[in-house]
Amino acid sequence: MVISNRRKRERERRASEIIDSAEKFFFKKGFTKTTMDEIAAELELTKPALYRYFTNKEDLFFAVVHRGSQILSNLMKEEADSRDIGLEKILATGYAYWKFYNQYPDYCRVMLDARNIYPECLDAPYFQKMREHGQSYLEIMFEAIEVGKKDGSVRDDIDTFLTALYLVESTIAIIKTSEATSDVLNLIGMTKADFIEHSLGLMGHSIQNRNYSADITIPKNGNPPHSKDSKD
Repeated sequence: MVISNRRKRERERRASEIIDSAEKFFFKKGFTKTTMDEIAAELELTKPALYRYFTNKEDLFFAVVHRGSQILSNLMKEEADSRDIGLEKILATGYAYWKFYNQYPDYCRVMLDARNIYPECLDAPYFQKMREHGQSYLEIMFEAIEVGKKDGSVRDDIDTFLTALYLVESTIAIIKTSEATSDVLNLIGMTKADFIEHSLGLMGHSIQNRNYSADITIPKNGNPPHSKDSKD
């Protein structure tokens, strides 16, 4: 048993080292341009040795994506748990995406890249792990909407699951704003941060209960979104 546990720990340590090395290439070159040969060479391993830990390049790529997913999931839960009112919780999760984009741009980039290879990697073990985090994003948003319906801050005539899915996908699309859009924003003297703030605000207003009058905003000062009437 002791030997078995030691081997397990050694395997986990070695797998982590491989992911560390793969990160550098995927961050710099993306999925398509990175090869298993260069990752193996960096680690002074053979490709067959890599495949003892990861079934293919997709699996190794999603091991990197999984790390980013864990960080984002923790940020979303942290931000949502820091608020009491449902609508604030919802906007706080949007803020978490924004915070993730600013603090972990490399992870954000590979996570967005991962959406482009989705059909090719359904059998990759780490894809399944990453998928669990995708479900956790929806669960956090789902719960926030339900809280909002109960406390009166969110409309009660909207489908909770579909709204949660809409908010998550819309936020990802906003974060994924193209360089062309950024150029347009620059021409009118605005930044991507301005666009993200405005878009998250629109999403919040679209689901806000009309009878809930507190002014909820997403400030640029790095604090989670909150209403003027709420107490920290």
